[in-house]
Amino acid sequence: MGRFFDEIELFLFDMDGLLFDTETIYVEYGREVAKEKGYTITKDIVEKTTGVTNDKARILFKEALGQNFPYDEMMETVKNYILEKALKGEVPLKLGALELLEFLKKNDKQMILATSSELHLAEALTEGKDVRKYFSHLITAEDVVHGKPDPEVFLISAEKAGVSCEKTVVFEDSFNGIRAAHAAGAFPIMVPDKLKPTEEILKLVYKKFDNLDSFVKEIEKIKNEKNIKGKVK
Repeated sequence: MGRFFDEIELFLFDMDGLLFDTETIYVEYGREVAKEKGYTITKDIVEKTTGVTNDKARILFKEALGQNFPYDEMMETVKNYILEKALKGEVPLKLGALELLEFLKKNDKQMILATSSELHLAEALTEGKDVRKYFSHLITAEDVVHGKPDPEVFLISAEKAGVSCEKTVVFEDSFNGIRAAHAAGAFPIMVPDKLKPTEEILKLVYKKFDNLDSFVKEIEKIKNEKNIKGKVK
């Protein structure tokens, strides 16, 4: 893992549910809004729509709940709520997010935010928590035609960085994100948020961690062990 880390040149980050605890708001607040309109958002719907573009999510929601489901109205309500909290810096970072970003910066690793969300929300969230400075680019829904599980967002990110996907790590929490990272030829690292990985997903991941801080601790442990061995010799 230590040698692997040294050889990786680019780290791509999903945003919702990976860096920011937005999925809790999307799911819980979204369920409240839908319930008021007489609809029930199931775990299956959440799984299928996590990590996809807004247009793809609209199709999936309507397939599951009927063509009359007011998807756009619900999402506008939820996104406005999140945006309001993001601008105030009130959407929390996930455990270990800041530590990982700082760790990668100290190790001169390039980082790009690669999200299915819109640019204005990505800017609000990253600037609200003062983490925009860590990313060379923000690749968002406006930059892609095909959402995850299509690998387009990661392929574009790697191209922007001038780095091969073979030297790229992707941090993801969603099934579709892992599928997209694997399809891109990158190294998918999963940090589960709302959903536990299935057997299918576990076969696609390079590593799985309970939180972002665990990744930092593993790399630091390996580097320390390497330094100790070097001194003993």
